[in-house]
Amino acid sequence: MTSYYRLLGVPEGADAPAIKGAYRNLARKYHPDHNNGHPLSERRFRLLAEAYEVLSDDEKRQKYDRFGPSALTRRGGEAGIVGNVQRLVTNIEQALESRMKQVRKRGEDRRVVLDVALSQAVFGASLAVQVRRRVRCDRCQATGAEPGTTLEACHVCAGQGRIKSGSGLLAVETVCPFCESRGRIAPSPCTGCEGMSEIDRVLDLPVQVPPGTQPGRRLVLRGYGEPGQAGGDPGDLFVELSVKPHALLQREGQDLRCSVPISVAEAVLGGEATVPVLEGGTVTVRVPPRTRSGQTLRIRGRGCPSAAGPKGDRGDLLVKLEVETPVVDSAVALELLTRLEQISFHPERAEFRAALRRHVEP
Repeated sequence: MTSYYRLLGVPEGADAPAIKGAYRNLARKYHPDHNNGHPLSERRFRLLAEAYEVLSDDEKRQKYDRFGPSALTRRGGEAGIVGNVQRLVTNIEQALESRMKQVRKRGEDRRVVLDVALSQAVFGASLAVQVRRRVRCDRCQATGAEPGTTLEACHVCAGQGRIKSGSGLLAVETVCPFCESRGRIAPSPCTGCEGMSEIDRVLDLPVQVPPGTQPGRRLVLRGYGEPGQAGGDPGDLFVELSVKPHALLQREGQDLRCSVPISVAEAVLGGEATVPVLEGGTVTVRVPPRTRSGQTLRIRGRGCPSAAGPKGDRGDLLVKLEVETPVVDSAVALELLTRLEQISFHPERAEFRAALRRHVEP
């Protein structure tokens, strides 16, 4: 914990008037009312007020000088060996915590899902993924100070950004809580970044979707994950590709499938059917006479290109013809269908019925 004397910028033997004067000068400088209620000013003012509350009270100051800040959060300071052990444990904890914070640590990876159309997954595409990231504030040129104002050296850490205390194995180096390791302070923080020198911004990162992409494939954008700790490298951004279903086409390996409804007349007499292709547009296929429902036609070379095979090697488009039963509303249509049934011959139905009779009457 940073010394209260450091926070007020006075020596440990300072008398009450010196402490009061130092506090008034700093409080006037960093009071939120003088800084448009800025969050950084509020945090700094609270630190100053906490230090003054202790050092301006003789009893609290005596406990603080003798036992450290832990004496102010308990019923009282422990004297003798017990007090020394408590201070030793506190120093060890602070030393370990400080050294852990200094260890370089890689940032965490991030994951986002990018929806792609079937055609983009099959043929490849150049897309973009939106990522929120911390970038430098251009308004203050990443200084943290309001344009037109200057930075000052932090009086708590003497411009170093870190505070050293103790010695030997128990030497502790902690981040300065007043300037937050910057070493310099902006008396008038930038209103664009709130004195943090960085702002959140949504970036459009280019993503190259390779041809033949399957659902769930992951692409890696190096260095666009969470920032590292203590100068460590940032993590990576993993982009998971989710292929949106097509309204008319279904993917099956290298082939594409499409179900096309045809009328009874088209099934009996034959005709033509219009079929969509993945590149856009349509092709026309011939429906042969006496087509059965579920019959499949193959259009070669209109499927998906091979991701691993030779360039130009593509699957096929399989067109499944579905005979649609008409919805009949008028008496005239019913009469025509009845007449059609009378003059029609259904060889497969006749064969089935004959086999059924043989099955029932052996």
